[in-house]
Amino acid sequence: MKKLVVVLSLLLSGGVHAAAEQADALKNKLARLYSYQASFVQTVVDAKNQPVQEAGEGMLTLKQPSLFRFETLSPEPNLFIGDGKTLWHYNELLEQVSLYDAKKEVNQTPFVLLTSNDASLWQQYDVSGEGQQYIITPKNKDNPVRQLTLTFAGVGLSHMAVLDNNGQRSDFEFLAIQNNVELEANLFKFVTPEGVDVEDLRNK
Repeated sequence: MKKLVVVLSLLLSGGVHAAAEQADALKNKLARLYSYQASFVQTVVDAKNQPVQEAGEGMLTLKQPSLFRFETLSPEPNLFIGDGKTLWHYNELLEQVSLYDAKKEVNQTPFVLLTSNDASLWQQYDVSGEGQQYIITPKNKDNPVRQLTLTFAGVGLSHMAVLDNNGQRSDFEFLAIQNNVELEANLFKFVTPEGVDVEDLRNK
């Protein structure tokens, strides 16, 4: 029995070590991507692999540290901007912008790892894979994202897949990719259009 326990301990410690190496490899890969911009085509399917909505199009922009801009142009226009402190969501059709605490919203999902090397955040996720593809799995089962898969082509992302807790999967195919280019600061600032309702939820 004692020998069996020793063998299991060695196997488990080896697995933890390998997982840590995979997480470090992904962290280093993302750290080298100090800025990123690409258009995307998005498809969404349910747990039975049936389309949930028509294919969408948009733009993703990232910059280290903690800056992102995610904009969908179709099937409906939506804009998300995060600067590490505040998350803005602008719904153009409803003429409404909502403000959220970024640490409460963004930091609770694996997306935060795209622009952060904060060790305390990385410790909340398991990372598997190597080379050009990595799978990020939240340790907290209550996380709204069950799994995030990142596929690289060289330095930058070429594909991203998001699996939520309802079994719905969103696939993003990135096009016109620009890695490590200068990005204007105003891309990560939101100016409320005239006549738009503002809902501040940062302290709720």
